[in-house]
Amino acid sequence: MSNTRSEADKKILHVAHELSELLVGHSYDQAWEKAGELNSLLKRREELTLPGYMVDMIAQHLKSYYYQNNTVSKAHKAMSAIGHKLEEFN
Repeated sequence: MSNTRSEADKKILHVAHELSELLVGHSYDQAWEKAGELNSLLKRREELTLPGYMVDMIAQHLKSYYYQNNTVSKAHKAMSAIGHKLEEFN
């Protein structure tokens, strides 16, 4: 089946794989950029010939990534705020 995939299909699967490797390798700054690239590719869904469930799952995993990234960002801001409050004791 791999030989019958369109270039758009190959590209989205390749970018999803790259994002996977970055996340597993804890390269979060690079993962953010790759997630943006994947999001852009998903917006051109009409060009894809992958089964709909595959595209839906990739989109759902990307949505989960963005949610978790937002949670981490909020935690970083909260920890910085705590640090600033503790700084007041000096």
